[in-house]
Amino acid sequence: MKRVIAVLSVLVWTSAAFGGETLREISWATLHAEGRVSGGLVLPPDSGAAFPHLKVENVQGAPSRVTILTLEQPGIRHFPYAVTGSVRHDGVAGTGYLEMWSVFPNGRYFSRTLAAAGPLKSLEGSSGWRPFILPFFAEPGTPPPTTLTVNIVLPSRGTVYVGPLRLVQYQAGEDPLAAPGQWWSERTAGLLGGLLGGLLGCLGAVIGWLASRGKARAFVLNAARALTVGGVAALTLGVVAFVRAQPYAVVYPLLLLGLICSVVFPAMLPTLRKRYEALELRRMRAFDTR
Repeated sequence: MKRVIAVLSVLVWTSAAFGGETLREISWATLHAEGRVSGGLVLPPDSGAAFPHLKVENVQGAPSRVTILTLEQPGIRHFPYAVTGSVRHDGVAGTGYLEMWSVFPNGRYFSRTLAAAGPLKSLEGSSGWRPFILPFFAEPGTPPPTTLTVNIVLPSRGTVYVGPLRLVQYQAGEDPLAAPGQWWSERTAGLLGGLLGGLLGCLGAVIGWLASRGKARAFVLNAARALTVGGVAALTLGVVAFVRAQPYAVVYPLLLLGLICSVVFPAMLPTLRKRYEALELRRMRAFDTR
């Protein structure tokens, strides 16, 4: 019973986490009844899953790519879009993944779950039921895809179970990877992390260069203090984000930035003060000598 409740919780979370407009609900039982299951074995609900699910197994150990779903004329009108669902895997050797091929009049492109964590996490080892998403982004004006194909790719032995799927399309500017209430998406986190990391590195270099030459004392000391305060604020926000169960893309950058600023710059302040005091004392001695 606990397993059923846990699985239902995962499905409810999946439905809530990824918004957008649902174009199709894909049931393995329905596809099986229509003879449209192209790969794998459809299993009925059991003690581990309260819904029909697809089982794909690699017992030979050779690399395999199994097509589990093909959607002709999926009816997508705008971008981005995604196939979402839940997945479980047992004993996957190496790094496997789910992939979606989007076929357009001018070519075909793929989306793959090859991340280290989150809904784009790869298939490695064993895992209980968890949500996944295969998103696709395109420039405005791109014609809609004519075919979508979903595969399971395993480099060696392993078993993968896939729950019911959804085809979802989003409004322009929506991020399929952002959960409701998430402060920012993974893409935004990467952009902010790169920007703030570069800015912090440049500012630290400027502070070090000015301090080594005894210039702009007020700016250097005030900048170090401001960065310390900013670090404490970021660290506090990171703790709040963790307590509120914000995702990794929100918690990690805040904690990392806060830890660096609240530890490095307070430690630098006494050294900076002594440096300026020593240079000032040297100037006074030089003046007295003259």
